[in-house]
Amino acid sequence: MVLALGTFLVVAAILLPTYVASNLVKTPLDQYTVSVATADNATVFDVPSLSVQENVPVEATRTVRADPEKSTDDVVVFDEFLVLEDSRNNSQITFSSDRVGLDRRTAESQDGFDAAVDDEPTRHQGLVYKWPFNSEKKSYQYFDTTTRKPYEAKFVGTEDINGLETYKYQMEIPATQIGELDVPGELVGSTEPDVNAPRFYSNTRTVWVEPKTGIIIKGQEKQNQTLRDASGADKLTLFSGTLTFDEQTVDEAVSLAKDTISQINLVSRVAPIVLGILGVILIVVGLFLALRGGGKSSYRPVQPADNRTPVSS
Repeated sequence: MVLALGTFLVVAAILLPTYVASNLVKTPLDQYTVSVATADNATVFDVPSLSVQENVPVEATRTVRADPEKSTDDVVVFDEFLVLEDSRNNSQITFSSDRVGLDRRTAESQDGFDAAVDDEPTRHQGLVYKWPFNSEKKSYQYFDTTTRKPYEAKFVGTEDINGLETYKYQMEIPATQIGELDVPGELVGSTEPDVNAPRFYSNTRTVWVEPKTGIIIKGQEKQNQTLRDASGADKLTLFSGTLTFDEQTVDEAVSLAKDTISQINLVSRVAPIVLGILGVILIVVGLFLALRGGGKSSYRPVQPADNRTPVSS
């Protein structure tokens, strides 16, 4: 019995970091996160006054929540909502939404699952909202919901954030037309009373990722949105600013990453070592008891047979 238990524990120690851990280390189906990014000196076009305002404090709040009912064992479905507000009066500047299915291990977006941007069916490609477990020092494709395209996120170095080593990735999104706006012609240098002006967007996105968990610890976006005239020159700034995760968001991400690392280490390292050592000890004890039991003898000498022949009557 002891030998069997020891063998079982050794087998369990082998399976935990291989088969079991690989099945347990997945993005949770009940994930719910809120991140806040701020900029103190953004440039914003004020619609009511039809004027460009500078040094405006703004706040972008992103909520990402999993949809357990639509998720599967291998894919988690996320709904994301992003609100950009003027912090002076909490007035909304922009709002967007996104829905996507991600592989629970690799964080790669998956086809289907009612994927949509602003309620328009949209095929996603690349990573979205997180990096894979055990991220590498290499480039990844990351999906941008504004242009609805993936871009290369290049590994640019490592950085310590609150005691965690993070991998830093950066992507450049060149000026890309994302739509058109009907505006008074004078706003874009036209003599026409109304003009359908092309809207352009560019962004330098930087993310700091805890590599073991793939959790984004910090994010920064240097965004620029403009309206252009008929010649293609920028004429009106709609938004320009550098949005960076606030301190509370970073602290919460660090705490989540540390908790997740502890859980991964428990399953992949601590538990296998403890079970392996205990299993080996039990196997040794079991073999000792078996050998000791086999060495004992209940031998009793056999009495010699009586060779006398009975006398028949």
